[in-house]
Amino acid sequence: MKTATISRKVHKWIFLFIGVQALLWTLSGFYMVVMNLDFIHGDHLVQNLREPLPATSAELFPSEALLRDRAGVKSVQLKSIREKLFYVVRDADGAHLLDAHSGTEVSPLDQQTAIALAEYYYTGDQPAASAELISDNPPTELQSRPLPLWRVNFDDRYGTSFYIDPNTGALATRRHDYWRAFDFFWMLHIMDYEARENIHNPLLLIATLFSLVSVLAGLVLLFYSFGKRRNANSRQQQEATA
Repeated sequence: MKTATISRKVHKWIFLFIGVQALLWTLSGFYMVVMNLDFIHGDHLVQNLREPLPATSAELFPSEALLRDRAGVKSVQLKSIREKLFYVVRDADGAHLLDAHSGTEVSPLDQQTAIALAEYYYTGDQPAASAELISDNPPTELQSRPLPLWRVNFDDRYGTSFYIDPNTGALATRRHDYWRAFDFFWMLHIMDYEARENIHNPLLLIATLFSLVSVLAGLVLLFYSFGKRRNANSRQQQEATA
């Protein structure tokens, strides 16, 4: 009986504190399971991400000149953006976007160019509602992506935001309200309220251990409950046959 009493107290008091988190685990897990990940990633919102190189007879700026004129070049990539050819050169100073025919650097991109690119990548047919350059204090939805980035917002039913890299013209990421809800539930699920990425944080470990102890205490109570029921049935049978 002493074991049963201790188990009952452990089970009751731990779940009194951990019950809210257990409910949050259930609700957040349900949302993350029922939502399609491709939808959460915003695949339905984007197009023209892999644009083929256009056929051209115009002479390209020699890549050897790019290597000669810049120090510490790490890579040179030829890419097409809106049917125009550009070099993306990465060197010790970062990434640069150059016109592939003249070799002229066109980065960093201004606001109007960023908006035009966002509308080009966007599957909808409405124009962008606003744009801002984020160079510091990024929102949590950007996670660890390097700055600066242009944030271009669309006034659609998803609350879509496209992030354009001003140095390469690439779509760095896309966000929408369903992704933001997913990220919020993920934060609650892993109990990382800052970076929202550490699944080995001490708070989650402690909560998990307490939940395990409470469940084990509940199993002990279940064992004693069945034991008491068997004893009661045995006494009833003995009294019936007496």
